[in-house]
Amino acid sequence: MFDRSGFWSTAPDWRQTVHFTARLQLAAAVLPAVWRLSGSASRSVLAELGVRHALGPRDACDAANYALRLAPDSVLLICHPAAHAVLHELGEHPQLVVSELSDGFVGMDITGSAAPLLLQLANEYPFMDLTDRPEESARMTFAGLPVVVMRRHDGWRLHVERPWAAALWRWLMQHVQHVEEGGRT
Repeated sequence: MFDRSGFWSTAPDWRQTVHFTARLQLAAAVLPAVWRLSGSASRSVLAELGVRHALGPRDACDAANYALRLAPDSVLLICHPAAHAVLHELGEHPQLVVSELSDGFVGMDITGSAAPLLLQLANEYPFMDLTDRPEESARMTFAGLPVVVMRRHDGWRLHVERPWAAALWRWLMQHVQHVEEGGRT
């Protein structure tokens, strides 16, 4: 069998991965626990955990516990690990499927005055448009990779599946200089 490891970007130490410039700050974010909830009971489970509603990519959030809308009745829940017991118990609910994905996701924070320009290089989505779209999914393709996007008050957080995280970080690093130069070629 051929060794295909050379085709993949080497993953950095996510606990120490940061990059700061005058107009752009990139940092890996610690995600406490990640769960996917699917089914008609997901809204009631969120309420039980103290999460008001699932967010789309336009909804700003700086809460420690939050849910991101993936599809109707499907969310990515980021919450304190203490919710494990509650979610495990609710996992037996006939109208709910609960999957723990904590080891499968990496968070990446993008902040600074040049953050919108970097985001626009990766996707044509109108990141600065704050029009309320209550059914919009937070899942999208970003730099050709699948991510779940959350708007923060100071920027954005990308939730990327771990196998794609190194490739996304490499893409971000390759485009920092372009953004720092104001998008000029």
